[in-house]
Amino acid sequence: MNRGYFKWIILIAIGCVALIAYFMHQEKIRQAEPKHEKIGSWPNTPFKSYIAAVGIVESSSGNIHIGSPVNRIVDQIQVRVGNKIKTGDVLFTLEAHDLEADLFSREVEYENAVAQLKKLESLPREEDIAIADAQFKAAETEYELAKSQFERVDGLQNSGAMSQEQVNNKKYAFEIAGAKYEQAKADLTKAKLGAWGPDLEIAKLQVKQSQALVQRVQSDLERTIVRSPIDGTVLQIKIHEGEYPPTELSGTQAMIIGNTDPLHLRVSINQFDSSYYNPKAPAVAYVQGNSQVEFPLYFVHLEPYFVPKNNLSNSITEKVDTRVLQAIYCFEEGEERVYVGQQMDVFIEANFSSDKEEVK
Repeated sequence: MNRGYFKWIILIAIGCVALIAYFMHQEKIRQAEPKHEKIGSWPNTPFKSYIAAVGIVESSSGNIHIGSPVNRIVDQIQVRVGNKIKTGDVLFTLEAHDLEADLFSREVEYENAVAQLKKLESLPREEDIAIADAQFKAAETEYELAKSQFERVDGLQNSGAMSQEQVNNKKYAFEIAGAKYEQAKADLTKAKLGAWGPDLEIAKLQVKQSQALVQRVQSDLERTIVRSPIDGTVLQIKIHEGEYPPTELSGTQAMIIGNTDPLHLRVSINQFDSSYYNPKAPAVAYVQGNSQVEFPLYFVHLEPYFVPKNNLSNSITEKVDTRVLQAIYCFEEGEERVYVGQQMDVFIEANFSSDKEEVK
C-alpha cells in the first residue's frame, strides 16, 4: 500500500483525538461553573434559597370519585356541576321499576303474615267458645238419647221381641253419638285454650321471614339512590340520563365531588430534595403562566410515603425517573382564583450547602 495513505490516516486520527480532548475540556469547564441561574420561566421567589416543586390543587376532603353500586340505567340526575351539596343529598337515581313492584308484593305478604299472627294471638274468641259449647251440648243430648234407646232394647233379641239387627242398629247409633260427644268435648276444650304454641311460633317466624324479604328489597331499592357522603361541591359529572354509568374497569367515575372550602395543594417534593425540606418553612405558589400573583401556603400535613413522580414542571433539568414526597398545604380561606385539578409552581424556603442555592 502507498505510504501516502498511511500519512493521511495518521493525520485524521490525530485530528479526532484533538477534537475529543477539546470537547472533554469544555465539559469539565461547564460542570465546574456554579449553577445559580434559573431555568425556564420560573418567577422571582421571595426566598434566597428554596426547593422548587409542583403542586396540584385538590379539595380539602380529597377528590371523591362517586360510582354506582349496581349496573342499572341512570333514571334522574339531581345535581349539576358547581352545586353545593349536603351529606345525604341525592346525586342521581337508577331505574328501579322492577324493585318497586317486588317491594309492593313483599309488603303485602308481610301484612298477611302479621294479620295471621294477630288472628292466632286473639284466640280464644268468645264466639268460637259459644259455638263449640252449643255443639257440645247438642252432641251430649244426642249421646244421652242414643244411650237410653240402646239400654231399652239391649237383651230383647233373646226374647224374640226385636231382631238382632234392630238391636245392633241401636248399639251402633249409641257408639256414633258417643264419638260425636267426645269430639265436641275436645273441640270445646281446644276453643277455650286458644292457639296452639307451635302454631304461634310458626306464625311469628313467617312474620320475620316476610319482614326480612321486605328489608332486602328496600335495601336493593336504596342502592339505586346514590347520595353524597360529605358536604361539598359537585366538581364533575360524567353520566347522562338514559345510559349505563361507567364501570370500575373503564377508569371513569360517574361524578367527582369534594369540599372546596378551603382548597388544598398537594405538593410533590423530589426525593433528592427531601432531606432539605422543613414543613415549618414558608412556602408560596404561583399559577403556571402567571408569575405576577403570589399565593401564600399554610402547611396541613405530610404523607410520609414516597410515590412515583407523576406531575412535571417542564424544566429541562428536571428528573422524571424518581420518587416524590407529598406534602399537603392549604390556601387562604375563600380563595377563588384557583381551581381543583390546576397545576402550580411551588417554592419552599430551604437551607442548602455553601455552593447550592437552588434545587430544581
